[in-house]
Amino acid sequence: MESPVPVRVKGVYIAESEGSNPAPVVLLEDEGGRIVPIFVGLSEAISIHHALCGELAPRPMTHDLFICALESLSASITNVLIDDLDGGIYYARLTIKSDSRQSEIDARPSDCLALALRAKAPIEVQEMVMAEASISKSDAERLTSIDNYLQ
Repeated sequence: MESPVPVRVKGVYIAESEGSNPAPVVLLEDEGGRIVPIFVGLSEAISIHHALCGELAPRPMTHDLFICALESLSASITNVLIDDLDGGIYYARLTIKSDSRQSEIDARPSDCLALALRAKAPIEVQEMVMAEASISKSDAERLTSIDNYLQ
């Protein structure tokens, strides 16, 4: 199996199309400029956007609470891997380290991304997922920043 590809979260956007509701999408980009769109729920999109901007809510939101709980247990997120795409649904794993023990947990990609950004943990995508799901830069440029919706 090929090695996973390191990616960064390029941003949170809104995909608009005629006849359907606007949909939040997170774009992941590798060093070669390939872009993978991951459609997420609105609350997850806002959480990811806040993490990218370094914004904290006055009270801990769910992803912040999870990070605080891990820290109180002397555990940390070491990695996020988006490892499969099946029928348009992405699958991901969250790697957590506590003492010398490391555990992988199946999780939604949107939660993994929100947590990885808060924990400053690396995000990777399996090469086969990158190859299958990448979109063109022109497709990415048609998306609208979520900032336009949050104002």
